Amino acid sequence: MDELNKTEGIHLAGEAEFTFPTAGGRVRLSVTEDALTPYGGLVPWAAYTKHIGIAEGLAASCPIERSSPNAAPVYDVIQSFMLTALTDGRRFSHMERLREDPTIPELFGMEAVVSDDSVRRFFKSIDPQLGAEWIARNVKPMWGALPDQIIMDWDSTVQPKYGHQEGAEIGYNPGKPGRRSFHPLLGVVARTRLCPANRFRSGDTVTATQLKETMKDAQRWLGDRQVWLNRGDIGLGHDAVMAWHDQTPGRPKFLFKLKLTSGVRNALHAVRKEEWQGPSFLGSSQVAEGQIQLTGWKNPRRCVFERKLQGLVPSSKCGEFWDHNKHEFAVCVTNLPIEYNARTIQQPYRERTDTEYVFDALNNQWGYSGFCATARATTELAARLLLMVYNLWVLFVRFIVPQKHTEAKRGRRWFLLIAARLVQFGRQKEVQVSIRGGWAEQVKDGYPRLHDWIRTTATQLKKVEAIPT
Repeated sequence: MDELNKTEGIHLAGEAEFTFPTAGGRVRLSVTEDALTPYGGLVPWAAYTKHIGIAEGLAASCPIERSSPNAAPVYDVIQSFMLTALTDGRRFSHMERLREDPTIPELFGMEAVVSDDSVRRFFKSIDPQLGAEWIARNVKPMWGALPDQIIMDWDSTVQPKYGHQEGAEIGYNPGKPGRRSFHPLLGVVARTRLCPANRFRSGDTVTATQLKETMKDAQRWLGDRQVWLNRGDIGLGHDAVMAWHDQTPGRPKFLFKLKLTSGVRNALHAVRKEEWQGPSFLGSSQVAEGQIQLTGWKNPRRCVFERKLQGLVPSSKCGEFWDHNKHEFAVCVTNLPIEYNARTIQQPYRERTDTEYVFDALNNQWGYSGFCATARATTELAARLLLMVYNLWVLFVRFIVPQKHTEAKRGRRWFLLIAARLVQFGRQKEVQVSIRGGWAEQVKDGYPRLHDWIRTTATQLKKVEAIPT
């Protein structure tokens, strides 16, 4: 044993170097004073967000005045939260991960990454209504990437909460029955996965609660971009919501799915066999049109019926003298003009399923259900800012990989988690990253595209082309 210890050659503690025997051979471990970071991919992100100027705009237009001379700059507070959300943080305490990274203040022009307590206190001090308008006003440059006419998909999600949180109430919660929750409503632009509209609500609401107000806010916040069609699931087919769309000619059209209640089923059974359009073989869809006036509706409305043949049920199983066809049914209600026939209406609704990926990503790959605090104002503002970071990331990744959507769990690994070293030569800063192979080729292909956009466009997305769909 003594001989083994001698051959290891462990240096004195003052030299801060150690040699360890590993399976790959003896390896010397030493301490360096170089500024190292696991997030080398933050360099293009820093240039991209600076060019858009949203964080700077938020800091300049903060709705409250900070009187304490010891208060952290608003810009540092905003950037600290944004970077925590970007790097897969789920709680305010996760900001501590970034506080020891010496490269972050250098890249983003910050004094320092602030503490989680500073962020919570700042968020709590802002009135929720003022905070919503503050963020909406400053993120408008992003919506220049959207097409002129927009299809907006609406849905809600349940966020179970634990402990004592202001505003969390008991309501619909299939995952955690009886647990208090929040029930935010989100609007996603079809085929882009961008989320420009949201409303933070208590858990004792239903999907359609405050929908009209949120739609009004979305149209106002989007500016020149006009919402042409609102789509939604079975929770939105309420007469009051549909009547709101019909009140003014300039308002969006609607396309909502209906729950298969007894009234809807009666309308389905009333469709004659010859009215079904399309082939009737296994797996195919047939469509038909009709008028429905359900209980509580003031007027009859146009509906599109769809059925998909799933197979044949033998008479021995259904208790009849003959076999029966088994169908899957779906019914949508709309005020789209007659130029859109049943087939062209049903196809756009099926495309709405892409929105489910956004909810999955927000809940499982971002901290949308996290960043909780006792004060509702803190939780609400954190959720709004996190959505802002999510939207910025969606646009950022489309510069790097324009031909497809990239999920955050892969995008972070490819474009953020890059080991790097910050080197300074006088006033010149250089971040040296370590990448190789196909990964390096993808990065080298995407960075010039982002660099050219920054170089050739004015700030705040004034000349950016519409996002690919």
